[in-house]
Amino acid sequence: MAISEIPFDDLTLQHIRDLVDGGVPEGRRLEFKRDHYGRTDDAKKEFAADVSALANSSGGDLIIGVSEERGLASGLPGVEVKNSDALILAISESLRSSVEPHIFGLRVRWLEIGPEHGVIIIRVPRSWAAPHRVTVAKDSRFFIRDENGKHAMSVDELRRAFLYATDIENRIREFRGQRLNALVANEGPLALDNDTPCLVVHIIPLAGFSEGLQIEFDDNRAGVPPIGAGGWNSMYSIDGLVSYSGPEESAGSVRAFTTFFRNGVVEAVARLHTAEASGTRAIHLEPIEEEVVSIVARAFRELDFYRVPAPFYILVSILGAKGITAPKDHWRQPVAYPYRSEKILLPDLRIENALPEQLDTLMRPLFDLLWNAFGHRRSPSYDEAGIRRRRR
Repeated sequence: MAISEIPFDDLTLQHIRDLVDGGVPEGRRLEFKRDHYGRTDDAKKEFAADVSALANSSGGDLIIGVSEERGLASGLPGVEVKNSDALILAISESLRSSVEPHIFGLRVRWLEIGPEHGVIIIRVPRSWAAPHRVTVAKDSRFFIRDENGKHAMSVDELRRAFLYATDIENRIREFRGQRLNALVANEGPLALDNDTPCLVVHIIPLAGFSEGLQIEFDDNRAGVPPIGAGGWNSMYSIDGLVSYSGPEESAGSVRAFTTFFRNGVVEAVARLHTAEASGTRAIHLEPIEEEVVSIVARAFRELDFYRVPAPFYILVSILGAKGITAPKDHWRQPVAYPYRSEKILLPDLRIENALPEQLDTLMRPLFDLLWNAFGHRRSPSYDEAGIRRRRR
């Protein structure tokens, strides 16, 4: 098994010794370094180039403290480090300031050979924010890695990298359109009850639209819950794992369901409560905001369990919105502005790091637009400083 296929947390010093004993060659996803890079600008550029080259290709491992001869692992001299925790922090900070855009999902470990003596392993994910460039001492080159090592990207390689990133984003938007059309036709994995407006939240990892990502679901996990559900049941579908707010093994219609696709995409769908207000059907937007934040946070936790990397796109839609109003003051408002189209499609929000505690702040632009759709200036859920107010 290639070292890049071993779960990062399971790596041991014996795995590194096996590389040396077997004379394993460097390659597209593996590079050895005998010594520390150093602190000069040239050393920082070399380090940033090595790491970004992996991120711009297939990802892989950079191992510091292993010597090589003619590209083959030949020794385990290790490196001297007085404070391994400080070193790991310094590596992260160095890359943050020397590579653009930031490489998310990069991990660093120290494997001890003896006191203050060991090996540094840097696992670099294939990046879906590529291409990344070096930004040290006025250097602005892009690098990529192949079987023979790294090299500066040619104009054609850069063009392909940028087009690839754009193509993925277009495929994400096409996927959203196809899924919404299926839901409008009530052709989801389960039938939805009644004909009230429908909230749809997509959490889409860029990695899900690359080649190869296929989640093998853990039988001990119930998936991502339905929107607004305290308890739920689960079933498998052709697309993945579906959780729903209905009786177990029931073929009847449901109020909400969430599909966890095998490529890491999460699609949460729920009927919205409506009430009469000023002679129209109305929805209440503040609870919708809370449900969106909640389902995204839960999806992030599940995606983290399966090690699905950032970045993620959040797409919020409301189907069946034509004629619906959204009063600001709990259904009481002298003037209501009915929405005039069948679909509300909020723009996609890209999140580079899945930190649930930051979601309130990150989601504000979408929520402001949601309130704009019904004639309001902005979401009243935030104060002037952008801090989310808690509902009483």
